[in-house]
Amino acid sequence: MKINIRQIKPVGIELTQTFPADFAGLTGEDDARFITPIKVKAEVSRAADEIIAGITAASRYESFCGRCLQEVKRDWEASFLVAFDIDGKTEFIEMDEDIRQELVLNLPLRILCREDCRGLCVDCGVNLNNESCACAEKATKKVKVKT
Repeated sequence: MKINIRQIKPVGIELTQTFPADFAGLTGEDDARFITPIKVKAEVSRAADEIIAGITAASRYESFCGRCLQEVKRDWEASFLVAFDIDGKTEFIEMDEDIRQELVLNLPLRILCREDCRGLCVDCGVNLNNESCACAEKATKKVKVKT
């Protein structure tokens, strides 16, 4: 989003732009990646020698559950501010890189398929959300000591 400083009215301006899903630079090798175009709305205003942009971004991402490793696809939305110092010589500001960085920073750090995900058994690897395992019973039987 390239903004001409002279276009910013005293009440500010509102801009919208849609970026491709790969705009954030995330790929299948990353923990999460966007899978739909990223819709960005910017409310831009000028305050003395600064341009402030309130950004709202929305898309859909895919990742893997941090406990059971099942694929997770979720709608995503984030709001953040970016600010730019300007002087009398500044004609344009370019916000793309700042927006890209904020998109990545605003993705969740830990993604779960559901809040009560039980994860995988550490011994046999079975997904405890779908089935139970006998590892706990086996461990209990091994611990019993005859006296």
